[in-house]
Amino acid sequence: MPKELRSRMNREQRRQSILQAATSLVAQYGYWGLTLRDVAREAHITETGVLYHFKDKERLLLAIVEYNDDIVGRAIGQQLGVIGDIDYRLGIAVQHPITMRDLSIATASVNKNRPEFVRLYTMLQAESLATDHPAHEFFADRERRVLNEYAIACERDDVDNPQAVAREVLSAMDGLQIRWLHNIESMDFLKEWTRFINRLIPLKN
Repeated sequence: MPKELRSRMNREQRRQSILQAATSLVAQYGYWGLTLRDVAREAHITETGVLYHFKDKERLLLAIVEYNDDIVGRAIGQQLGVIGDIDYRLGIAVQHPITMRDLSIATASVNKNRPEFVRLYTMLQAESLATDHPAHEFFADRERRVLNEYAIACERDDVDNPQAVAREVLSAMDGLQIRWLHNIESMDFLKEWTRFINRLIPLKN
């Protein structure tokens, strides 16, 4: 980015620039491999400037996951045709009558075009299994929220055990995304996901 454009950024634009730079770095190296110096270099700002916006590395990490959650939540909402005010932390299917089939296919459609986001969350989900990881509680809470949303969505598909199917869907999505990250050029993630969900929750006539 040209120096003259960087100097014209307002506070929110600068904050987003830092988050985008940090997202890319965490997706590659994880939280433990992240340094504020690298973030500053990537965002063309000083370390002091990074700390001015986020205070410390832990708060920067939580801002990264919340920032990306919001972006992807909105994209999934748009894919589903959901408009108006919505709290994406609660889950789209909690607030709108969306089925699990439709929600999962919309999610796969969005994630297919956002490999960096998928890599980021795959990396952090694994790291945050450690209880001393700063995002440990975030991801534990996120899994509870997602499973709750998925169970509600599964009820609309009239499956026998919505909670169990919700776990299957989330587990399959996580596993397939890892396979896809290893084979992005040769694997059609959306096609593979659609094939799975068609077996688990067949399309009704």
